[in-house]
Amino acid sequence: MSYTYFMPTRIAWGVGALDGIGAAARGLGLGRVLVVTDPAIAAQPFFAAALDSLREAGVAVALFEECGIDARLSHIDAQAARCRSEGVAGVVCIGGGSVMCTGKGVAIVAANGTSLREHLGAGNFERPALPMIMVPTTAGSGSEVSQYTIVKDEERHLKLLAGGPLSFPAVAILDPCVLASLPRGAAVMSAVDALTHAIEAYFTDLATPLTDALALEAASLQAGSMRASILDGDAEARARNLMASAMSNIACGNARLSHAHALSLPLEGHLDLAHPFGVGTLVPWTMAFNAEAAPEKGRRLAGALGADIRGLTDAEAVAAGQDALFRLYDDLGFPRHLGPDQLPAERVGEMARLAVPGLYAPRTPEHVDASTPIAAPAVRTMTVADAVGIYERCFGR
Repeated sequence: MSYTYFMPTRIAWGVGALDGIGAAARGLGLGRVLVVTDPAIAAQPFFAAALDSLREAGVAVALFEECGIDARLSHIDAQAARCRSEGVAGVVCIGGGSVMCTGKGVAIVAANGTSLREHLGAGNFERPALPMIMVPTTAGSGSEVSQYTIVKDEERHLKLLAGGPLSFPAVAILDPCVLASLPRGAAVMSAVDALTHAIEAYFTDLATPLTDALALEAASLQAGSMRASILDGDAEARARNLMASAMSNIACGNARLSHAHALSLPLEGHLDLAHPFGVGTLVPWTMAFNAEAAPEKGRRLAGALGADIRGLTDAEAVAAGQDALFRLYDDLGFPRHLGPDQLPAERVGEMARLAVPGLYAPRTPEHVDASTPIAAPAVRTMTVADAVGIYERCFGR
C-alpha cells in the first residue's frame, strides 16, 4: 500500500482568532491584499473589524464585495487582472464557499495567466497562487483548507474545477463569532454540505487511516452539534461545527469526493440547483450504495451519525444511519427530497449521462449507455443505470 497525505494550511481556531488576521497577513509578507466578500458579509461588524486589523498591521486593502451564490468565472478573471495591475500581493477571503472559491480562482489566475479557463483540472498551472488567508463565515464548504476551487461558467452553464498543491491557502482562521449573524437557512445548507464531505471522503478508494479518522470524527462532531449550533445558537457547538467543516474538507481533499458530488454536478450546472440541495439529498442514498461494498465502514459511519447500531446486522446498521441522517434533516428543516420543478422526471436519464465525467474526468466519453461507469474514486462502481435509480430514490420517485 502507498498512501499520500498533504495539508500545508495553518489553522487558527477559536474565539478571538479573527483578531489576528492583520498579523497573519504581515507574517506572510503581504503589503497589499485584495479582500473578497459578498454584500451581506460586507455589512457585518466582524468584517469591519477584520479590515481594521489588516490596516493597523500596515496592510493596504483593495475590496471586491460582489460575490454571489456561485463563484463566477467572469468575476475571477476580472479581479485577477485587477490584482496584476494594482500590485496586489495576496488574497483575503471572508465569506462562504462561493467567496473562498472566487478568491482562490483569483489567486491562481493572478499568478499564472489571464483566465481560469486556461488552468482547469488538477494542477494545471506552474506558478504558486498568490498567498491566501481564508475566513469561512459558514461551517460549510471547507474551502479554507482546500486546494481546489469550483466555479460556474455562466456562458456554458457548467461547473468547473481548478486547483492543485500550489493553490492551498496559507492560513485559515476559524472564529465562531462569524456564525452568530448567519441566517438559519444558510447555516443549515452549509452544515449539510460539510457533512456530505465527511461521508463522501469515507467511501472512496483513496481513503486512508488518516482520512478515515478525520472523516469519522468530523461526521460525529457535526451530527452531534448541528442542532445546538443552528437551532439554539450555542457558541461552543458553533466552534465544533467550524472545526468539523475544516476536518471534513481535509479528509476529502486527500481522499477525494464520491458519487453524491458526481451526480449533483449536472443538476447544478444545467438546472441551477444549489449545491447543498444536490449533494444533501443524494448522499443518504449514495452512502447506502457504497456501504454495500464496505459494510463494516457503513456500520461505523452509522454509529458516528448517531444511530444505535447495537445488535444490528451491517445492512440494518446502514439503514439506521440513513434514518439518523433523515431525522437530522427533519429537525433542521432540510428537505429529504427535491420536487419535479427542481429535477423534471423527463430529464433524469439526461442528468445521469451528464454525470459520467464526475468531478475528476476531463469530459463525457463519446458513447454513453446504461452500463457506462460514473467517474468517481469510490469503493463501488456506479453505472448510468445505477445513477438513474439513485436519482429516482432521492427525489422521491
